[in-house]
Amino acid sequence: MTTQYYGAEIQDVQVEFEVRLNNAGSTTTGGQIVTTFVFNQKVLADTYTVKNTQPSNKPVALSTTNIILNYTPIILQRGKGGPSVDDPIELIKSFYPTYDFVSEQFVPKYDPGNLLKVQSIGGISTSVAADLIEVATTYSIIVSAPIMIMSGIR
Repeated sequence: MTTQYYGAEIQDVQVEFEVRLNNAGSTTTGGQIVTTFVFNQKVLADTYTVKNTQPSNKPVALSTTNIILNYTPIILQRGKGGPSVDDPIELIKSFYPTYDFVSEQFVPKYDPGNLLKVQSIGGISTSVAADLIEVATTYSIIVSAPIMIMSGIR
């Protein structure tokens, strides 16, 4: 007998922007100024649990399933628990109005649905009852964000 459950969990994803500022034609030493801005994005990540019963004298077979787990962005905040931010790129650019920003990673608007994700087994539990064993395997996704680099020149 097999039972399947779909669920969800809230995950906090750290979103970092590394800002590199250069002054063109500057005669001062020291070169580049680097600042890191950290945001927190909350996402609702899918989970999938499969429960099945098997004879207790057989090994527990772990296998990946063909399901596709995804996530739904909820909110992006300044820091952890700070105010909501619609577009962190525009916010960061507003701190440096005299700089022009260009980068190979630069995106004109932040896309909260463009995070990295990997499917994993989130948990396994077993329960023995007489000559049977119930195995519950929960699959989940781990969501992360690459560090975005913004280069500004004045």
